[in-house]
Amino acid sequence: MARHDYHQYLKAVPLFANVDDDDLDVIGAAVTELSFDGGEVLMRAGSSAREMVIVLEGQLSVLFGDTEIATIDAGGFAGEMGLLAGMPRNATVTAKVPTRLLHIDSRSFDNVLNEAPQIAVAMLPIVAKRVVTNNALASD
Repeated sequence: MARHDYHQYLKAVPLFANVDDDDLDVIGAAVTELSFDGGEVLMRAGSSAREMVIVLEGQLSVLFGDTEIATIDAGGFAGEMGLLAGMPRNATVTAKVPTRLLHIDSRSFDNVLNEAPQIAVAMLPIVAKRVVTNNALASD
C-alpha cells in the first residue's frame, strides 16, 4: 500500500481525524504495516518501549498481569504511553484475532511529534485516562 493511501485509515483514527494532509504525509512516512495472528504478543510488560501501533483491522487485548484491562479495536492505538514517558511497558498487548496494524518506531514517533505537535495534544486525554486506569489497578 502506498504511503499516501494511509490517509483514509489515519483519518478514521480519532487521534488523527483533524490532522491536515501535510501532517498525514508525515505520519504516513513514519508507519510500517504489519500483521499478527490471534494470540501473538506485540508488547510485553516490563520490556523497553520502542514502538506504538494503530489498529487497522482486528482487535488487541491489553493485559495488566492476568487481567484484561482493555480491548483496542480498529482505529485505536497502543504503546504510546511508554514512548511518551520513556518508561518500560506497564502492560502486555496481544492480538485477540488476526490483526493488521500500523507500526511507528520510537525515532519515527519523535519525528511525527516534532513535525505535527498537535498530535501529542490530541493524545493527552486518552493517555491521562489510561494512566488513571493503570494506577487504580496497581493499587488494588
